[in-house]
Amino acid sequence: MPTTSHYMSTSIRFGFDPKSDDYKLVALTRLHDTVFENVGEVYSMRKGSWESITQPFPSHIRRIENTDQLCVDGHDGHLHWQNETEETIVAFDLGLETFREIPVPDSLLDSNHIAHRLGVLGGKLCEISWQKNGAWEVWVMEEYGMPELWVKRYVFPKFINDGWRFPFGFTSRNELLLVDCRGRLVLYDPISNKAKLTSTEQSAHRIVEYVDTLFWV
Repeated sequence: MPTTSHYMSTSIRFGFDPKSDDYKLVALTRLHDTVFENVGEVYSMRKGSWESITQPFPSHIRRIENTDQLCVDGHDGHLHWQNETEETIVAFDLGLETFREIPVPDSLLDSNHIAHRLGVLGGKLCEISWQKNGAWEVWVMEEYGMPELWVKRYVFPKFINDGWRFPFGFTSRNELLLVDCRGRLVLYDPISNKAKLTSTEQSAHRIVEYVDTLFWV
């Protein structure tokens, strides 16, 4: 990975570009000299080298949230980060190697919502929102890149009051992964409304699903 002279933090993400049939690493480094600046670099596994992303990162965004704990983002040719202000999502096209901003649902910006987390549900971009009354809402973008098509998919009432903490996100099987008050990982199926306690305690910041394959990446 290229070195930088003055950096504060680096977010590294992995994704697949179906246009070029290439796996890529994207590094966003937040520099701090006289002003804050986010610099992007991409590593192509086909080329075996790093290159700078020529399009500048949106200059008005000072910080991004790197919260893809389940590592399910990036399979459809795009990577995403939550703007720290939580007003927009920063999207990166792995094929074109360009940035764009996607607005979150308008209702997530009102005073009833404390925080929200970016995720993927059923292969679609989603936002999991925590409300002041303890409930969670799940919003799904039905067609990618069209913010007018955000749809509220689920409302989970008062999970926080029942000892649940804020969730990690959805797995590839559309189960919600969260942590109980004892630090144990729990899988919740929103269709059957059943929760399954796993034998694993929360001990890492990233959880990666393992899939068998005959191909070498």
